[in-house]
Amino acid sequence: MKSLKRISGIVFLWGLLFLPTLALSEVVERFVAVVNNEVIFLSELEEFGRRFFEEVGKNSLPSEREEKTRQVRQEILNQLIENKLLDQEIKKRKVEVAERDVDTTIEDILKQNRFTLNDLKMVLAKQGMTLTSYRQRVRDELGKMRLVTREIKSKIVIKEEDLRKAYNERAQEFMIPLEVQVQQIFFALPSGASPDRVAALGKEAQSVLEKAKKGENFVELAKKYSQGPEANEGGVLGFFKPKELMPELDEAVFQMKAGEISPLVRSSEGFHILRVMERKGGEPKPFAEVQAQIRDEMAQAETEKRFKEWMKALKEKAYIEIKL
Repeated sequence: MKSLKRISGIVFLWGLLFLPTLALSEVVERFVAVVNNEVIFLSELEEFGRRFFEEVGKNSLPSEREEKTRQVRQEILNQLIENKLLDQEIKKRKVEVAERDVDTTIEDILKQNRFTLNDLKMVLAKQGMTLTSYRQRVRDELGKMRLVTREIKSKIVIKEEDLRKAYNERAQEFMIPLEVQVQQIFFALPSGASPDRVAALGKEAQSVLEKAKKGENFVELAKKYSQGPEANEGGVLGFFKPKELMPELDEAVFQMKAGEISPLVRSSEGFHILRVMERKGGEPKPFAEVQAQIRDEMAQAETEKRFKEWMKALKEKAYIEIKL
């Protein structure tokens, strides 16, 4: 299920604030899994999966609800098993998290969510947590992140040749949108104009076009002849991306180079003489500008791949008994 992506794989710290609590029942009840010498209780599974079970209930048909709930339950249990294995590895490898690191992380979470400390306490209270238990939760998650960094991330090397290959293959993703700065001399055509009026206006516009083509100052021609509201500014319309102009104008200007003047363009509103003042974009961002982004994405993908392999190895070495 799509929603389960939030609880599978590597835990991301920024989701901490909104994850359900892992509250153990005070009543002795059955367990659903044994991981080495530790157990996972049914109450943990139910509490951890509460939001996802509710989502299944809201977004699935009655006929498929039971099967989807079963699938969700299995995936949640698998996540709890992985969390348990990570906790055990943290203890085994003596990964430590200082109090100041917990403080810094909570400060960052507050900034990200624009919360005060009192806001956080209120949210936690609604989830049945205290600030002390939440701090422990943050400490645990930081420990997992450090463990993954030590065992996986620190061993990943992304070569520049691989970065450049990815850049070339994904050039379209880094494309800077094409924009053109346009100015025009516009001759308005009254609604319902007779063929003679259209012909006369076209002849007048063609005459001005020839002046522009011969090198007369376009700005001055626009101020003198244009009937558009931008005439006093020399006919400058501004920057446009593809399909932001009228189709007839769009087709003309995006085929032109900077400094070029169009043939006479007829639209439903009249005649246009167009000039492209500047073109920008329309090509990928420089490699130097995006290589850090590509490196991060490649490192993340490789981390997730190796994490799955590493977790698989941990499971194979562990004693895991499922009682679900």
